[in-house]
Amino acid sequence: MSTPVFEKLLEEVGDSGRHQQLLFWFYVIPANFLIPWIALSPIFMTSTPAHWCHVPGQPQELTDEQWKALTIPKKITDGKESFSQCQQYNVTWDDLSSLNLTDTDSLVPTFNQSYGIIGCQAGWDYDHSDYDSTLSMDQNWVCGNASMAANWQSVGVAGNVVGTLVLNTMSDLLGRRPMFFVSVVIFAVFGLVRLYVTSFMWIMVTMFLASLSFPPILELPLIIVMEQVSPTWRARITATSFMLWTSGMCFLPLIAWLARDWIVLGLITTIPFFVFVLSWWVLPESPRWLLSRNRLDETASLLRSIAQRNGRPIPEKLEQNIQSIALIHNNQSNYGALQLFKYRRVCIRTILLTACYTCNNLFYYGLAYNTTNLSGNEFLNFFLLGITELPSNVIAWLGVDFIGRRWTESGCSLLAAIFALAAVFTVAAESWVSITVLLLSKVFITMSFMVVYVQCAEIYPTTHRASGTGFSSLISSCFGTTAPFIAYLHVHGEWVPYIILFAIGVIGFICGSLLPETLNADLPQSLMDANNFLPSEKFFSYKGKRLWSKKVKVSSQNGQELGQDNPVSVDNDVNSKVH
Repeated sequence: MSTPVFEKLLEEVGDSGRHQQLLFWFYVIPANFLIPWIALSPIFMTSTPAHWCHVPGQPQELTDEQWKALTIPKKITDGKESFSQCQQYNVTWDDLSSLNLTDTDSLVPTFNQSYGIIGCQAGWDYDHSDYDSTLSMDQNWVCGNASMAANWQSVGVAGNVVGTLVLNTMSDLLGRRPMFFVSVVIFAVFGLVRLYVTSFMWIMVTMFLASLSFPPILELPLIIVMEQVSPTWRARITATSFMLWTSGMCFLPLIAWLARDWIVLGLITTIPFFVFVLSWWVLPESPRWLLSRNRLDETASLLRSIAQRNGRPIPEKLEQNIQSIALIHNNQSNYGALQLFKYRRVCIRTILLTACYTCNNLFYYGLAYNTTNLSGNEFLNFFLLGITELPSNVIAWLGVDFIGRRWTESGCSLLAAIFALAAVFTVAAESWVSITVLLLSKVFITMSFMVVYVQCAEIYPTTHRASGTGFSSLISSCFGTTAPFIAYLHVHGEWVPYIILFAIGVIGFICGSLLPETLNADLPQSLMDANNFLPSEKFFSYKGKRLWSKKVKVSSQNGQELGQDNPVSVDNDVNSKVH
């Protein structure tokens, strides 16, 4: 594929100057720090602490433990004895009032045998060590209703699906900037409303509406910036955005621990998004998108502003060059993501990208939702699984620039799968052993997920970049509705979620290895560009940097030997002659 003219035009006005830095500091940094609060705060909002049947009539002279010993049967799970969470003895205060309760230790063995075991009759009591209130506690989503918390989270993921389908697609038609503004308003409003509704129907409806905004808030600022930077900045921007995601995610358990109440947590994680309403007035539109929609005057005006902000001279014949680019690339109507299936090569790569996106999404959130099932402190476990993403992002950043996109993404997906399989054999081990194995799995799936974002930005053409990324996100979100239930399947065996994650990781490895290597490649502008993009990729190929090379002396055309001042570096496996 020939080098797109727009790449050179953007380079002339500046593709890594003050303009790009302002976008990075004012949008990429704050947005990516706050975005994980949208997706992950429901994990803490629906946390279910230890609970047991509420049996009315507890005398003041008895402690909670003594009262439970008299009214709640015990069960043995994984060799450990604990009070039942969903059953009680069929006993009333009338049965207890005539007894001598001063010596409960000797009373319990004989007393409990006299009464049958039944389900909870008067609700539940909860351990308030970590939370004063959660949504699961308020709605009693326990025992027979235990799956309702997963349903609520799954409804949120369903909202992601519809939001991706509608808002991301509209961003290719109406613009990145207005749809980002709309998405922010949707979450800010319905994110607050969902905290105060009480009926089951409205709890689900408001969660769905608030979740419409997550994919576009996550993707559109990144797309706007990625469409205005040099190829060398793409991996840097993506890696940095993931680091900021990790930073926000690591703050989340601290906020949840301090808040102790799911409504307070919801307020803290929702109100900051009202600041982004200002984006309507200050966020510039993507010049690539303006060009793709034949809004040539606005494209020229924006490129002039970028040149001035970057301290660059305005290119000569700017308008004529823009018109020439439009004539070459804008000769097809844009009908959204469906056009990605028009050309064979673009179709195959769309399917592979979507499969990789889906596998990474399922694996990543399957691990995240499973945090509350791990032994130990859930806040600390979440933090540890989160903090591992910081080095993961740095290593992935180095990996995509050194090894390349393809093998970094697919290799990390395979390693994440291997450690998930290893977790099957550590479920009965010490908690630090299982946590360590899962930390390693989280490291590699985070690296893989970061690279998929780079690949979406580099393989999809400008005309369909947002709708293509949105399509991949849409399909992944459809499958992502099952992520909460991957964690829920631990009720059938603690090893079950890890077997599922292993299979997902292997599929991701296969699909990722079949994508082209886009290291240092120019972005395709149109569908035809995308179809002619890197057409002769071989499976066993490597375009990254090599650890060794040798310098040779070559002769110029006049036979003069080149000296030490201008050596030529040639890779060992390249046989070439320079005359």
